Amino acid sequence: MMPTLPTGISTKQSGFSLVELMVVIVVLALVGTITLPLLANRDEAAEKKKLRRIAGTVKQLYNEATLTRDEYLLSFDLDNNSLETYRLVSGSGKIEKEAFGRKLDMAPLRVRQVDVKGQGSFRTGRVSVKIYPLGWMDATEVYFERGDGRGVEMVFSPLTGATTINEESSRL
Repeated sequence: MMPTLPTGISTKQSGFSLVELMVVIVVLALVGTITLPLLANRDEAAEKKKLRRIAGTVKQLYNEATLTRDEYLLSFDLDNNSLETYRLVSGSGKIEKEAFGRKLDMAPLRVRQVDVKGQGSFRTGRVSVKIYPLGWMDATEVYFERGDGRGVEMVFSPLTGATTINEESSRL
């Protein structure tokens, strides 16, 4: 006869069976194999998102320049690893820069070099790329370094404002 309390509840304590423990371990293993790769790819996803954001910013400036007939400026700050955008406004005989959009931090990527046709290659300081009103921009190549040391190259098309992203660039 099994000992019971006055309330009718059994006082005999029993644990989990070996089969129940094995089922729990298998379920935890399955959850681990599914989630660990997702967590490992989080940095790579952030880098791809940043590259898409930069490409979208360039295309937006290119379209704005074509529609509004204003000049725009894409300004890379290589020392602070950031990107700023400006609209160039003519007023009282001189051209002034008017901020257009937000400053974009490049992290988790690191800008290593910017090549602008006709201006040269830059690794430090500020580099400005003009986007002209009639559907033209300076031919530009930007080289990034990923967190794991691999290189990525972005090439901006001067005729369309489209961006090509080349993984594993060896130009770094």
